[in-house]
Amino acid sequence: MLGGRAERADRGAVIVTVHGTNDAAPEDDGGRWWQKGSPFTERLVGELAQRGIAGAEIVPMHWSGANSDYDRLTGSANLARLLHRLDKDGRPHAVIAHSHGGNVTQEALAQTSRAGRRGGVVSFGTPFFTRRLKAVPLAIALFQIVMGAVVAPIMVWYLISILGEGTDKIIETIVVFGGLLALSLWSFVAGVRKIFHRAFAMRRFAKSMSPKDWLVIHSPRDEAMRLLEQAAVLSPHYVKTEAAVRALTAFAALAGVVVTTAVFLLYGGYFLRPIIDKISAGEFGLGMAADFTFLLLVPVVYGAVFLLIAGLARAGGGWLYAKVLSSAIHGGVLGAAFGDDGRFKLTGIRRLPPYLSEAKEQRIDALSFGGVDDAAVFVAAQKLYDSIVAAEGPEGGITDADTMWKRLSDALYHNAYMRDDGVIAVVADHLVDAWGRKGAVREINP
Repeated sequence: MLGGRAERADRGAVIVTVHGTNDAAPEDDGGRWWQKGSPFTERLVGELAQRGIAGAEIVPMHWSGANSDYDRLTGSANLARLLHRLDKDGRPHAVIAHSHGGNVTQEALAQTSRAGRRGGVVSFGTPFFTRRLKAVPLAIALFQIVMGAVVAPIMVWYLISILGEGTDKIIETIVVFGGLLALSLWSFVAGVRKIFHRAFAMRRFAKSMSPKDWLVIHSPRDEAMRLLEQAAVLSPHYVKTEAAVRALTAFAALAGVVVTTAVFLLYGGYFLRPIIDKISAGEFGLGMAADFTFLLLVPVVYGAVFLLIAGLARAGGGWLYAKVLSSAIHGGVLGAAFGDDGRFKLTGIRRLPPYLSEAKEQRIDALSFGGVDDAAVFVAAQKLYDSIVAAEGPEGGITDADTMWKRLSDALYHNAYMRDDGVIAVVADHLVDAWGRKGAVREINP
């Protein structure tokens, strides 16, 4: 009997939870929505039990939670290994992700192959990124492809030629040229995978997941999603043309001084030599006065440089300079908002996964869900104020950023999905349906 119960527990359903930005914690157990024993996971396990999936196990997936695409991609690699291990162990499993945890999940699934025991995927309030390889990684990828395409045939030719002619150093030949061949082939494949990342990801998704497997839940009241969506589509003019013209005019004055100084440093000896010679000879007449006319070059050089730059600024250079500056500033703002520090340029935001654009979608239009409404904002603010006034120290004072964020986030729709009974019921229905379509329900409850 004991062995049967243990075997059944080993085959039970697993719910992998993936938290979002600024929601990390080292413990598996706790009160955060994704931890074991949290109100959300406890209620979800209960809902699944009512639908015939008893004893579901919650497995939190830890990642840094930083607003960093590098960290998200690192987390996705760890999640991919976890999902592969669960499938290898024969465990029916599903994934629930919140916020940027959905981006972690999408990139993880793009690295995994088809898994018959994988059930549904649910994402709450995820602003899904569209990606494009940045210039430097793109150049490296192209170099890898070229190196592989050029070196691999040469290594094959060397191997055939040397081994065909006969040699007493067969092992050395295979190790050296075979190793270089393997390295060049790896370089070629790595470069192709980087450049065609999106195409390969979409192909892998098409083979491994049905659009019915992924449920996207979001709300038009989700502040975080709306903020990032607006940031992606706005093209604000941070620098006006008039300001750019003024800046270039000021630069023209500085450039005039610099160029004039440089000219006299380079050719000063040529102009001063006749004057020095006349002084040495005691000749202080009109000839020396004529030699000093080189000083007229000062206004000429300065004026030429100043008028050239200032004229270009007013002839369209100011407009172009304003555009370049605005684009650079906006790119920096988006980079900070998106956490754009990885090898991909994050080019935009979508509400559905770009790799699975036909995923199921549930939009929550209700004025209040998860206990959030206009009053909740004031309640959270009052709690925060009370905690500061009460000087709760490390358990909630103004110096405890974690507690401050928690109390403020209670009033955000972005963090309300996991507190809503209706949403939890929808998640349970989706997971049971996904497992049922794949026949995994019979494995969970044989």
